[in-house]
Amino acid sequence: FQAEDGIRDSVASRGLGDVYKRQVKMLKNLFNKKQSLDVLNTNEADVALRLMFEIAISDGTLDSAELQLIKKRADKVATEDLKASAIVKKIIDETEQSVSFYPSIKKINGSHSYEEKIELLKVLWELVTADSIVDAYEENLYFKIAELIKIKRSIANQIKQQNI
Repeated sequence: FQAEDGIRDSVASRGLGDVYKRQVKMLKNLFNKKQSLDVLNTNEADVALRLMFEIAISDGTLDSAELQLIKKRADKVATEDLKASAIVKKIIDETEQSVSFYPSIKKINGSHSYEEKIELLKVLWELVTADSIVDAYEENLYFKIAELIKIKRSIANQIKQQNI
């Protein structure tokens, strides 16, 4: 950013007003670029898949039963233009590059109804139990996701008990 002491940075600048106008324009462009990256990186259909993959790898291994559930879910959201294998690869790539699944949680909280969140938790619990072993890391992440998407632990526990 430019200093506020009136220093001009180029011939195009006629004073502080021009500097501030360019800074506002630059900030708008920065936020517009960020939004377009979000659209490219996180498709609405991928949100549940991203969380499924996070849970599946939280115990350090991706079991074949877990992978099958992820592929099954990807088949449901696949289109003619976007094949299930491409969706799964995209999720894996994004997960490897990401340090947080907060954007997925934010999308869920912004676009999913309470009932849709409950259905998501059912899918996630099915994944936790897919390999017939309830790993502590997977279970903890399941409850953490429930908390982050604003579902009470007692409800998440009911889903767990119904699907054991």
